[in-house]
Amino acid sequence: MIHRLRGQLVEKDNEGVTVDCGGVGYRTLSSMTTVQNLPPIGEECVVHTRMVVREDAMLLFGFATKDERAVFDALTGVSKVGPKMALAVLSAMKPREVSEAVARGDVLKFASVSGLGKKTAERLVLELKGKEMAFFEVEPSVAGNGAASSDASVSAGPYMEAREALTGLGYSLDEAEQVLKDVPPQETVEAYIKAALRKIGGRR
Repeated sequence: MIHRLRGQLVEKDNEGVTVDCGGVGYRTLSSMTTVQNLPPIGEECVVHTRMVVREDAMLLFGFATKDERAVFDALTGVSKVGPKMALAVLSAMKPREVSEAVARGDVLKFASVSGLGKKTAERLVLELKGKEMAFFEVEPSVAGNGAASSDASVSAGPYMEAREALTGLGYSLDEAEQVLKDVPPQETVEAYIKAALRKIGGRR
């Protein structure tokens, strides 16, 4: 099994990278997060890999960090979530964002990934919450701003309801999350929405 590559980065595109190791080029399928985080073409790099063997192919997936590979392993362990879908999640969300979304049961966040769908998102949250994985044992951030919550269930609920209310007002999920990121922790949905609308009004 190929577990790690170290060599010269010779190719980069939207689907993955190619690493030259001692004259042999290894092609890995990768998330956009990995593609963006690896150094420029021509420089030395380290790619953490996972090999997936199917009846018709042997595929190599590459990651810029061990954390991303760990999340990939967890995602592909969920029923009906294959390697390509796992890469789509990792292209849209950083490993810590995946961890936090799982911890707070954020179905909407996963459902926003192209091709995932609400039912698969619900299954993903349910199955990952049941896993005994150190990577997922993190405090969900309050409103996604990195501040640890002393009561995750209280903080996550109002934040997610406020975010959903903002999307109902016509803002995209990314826009709602961006403005809520700058809002200090609030105890109620109404407080989150008022603070968010003040932030939006102040930017115009």
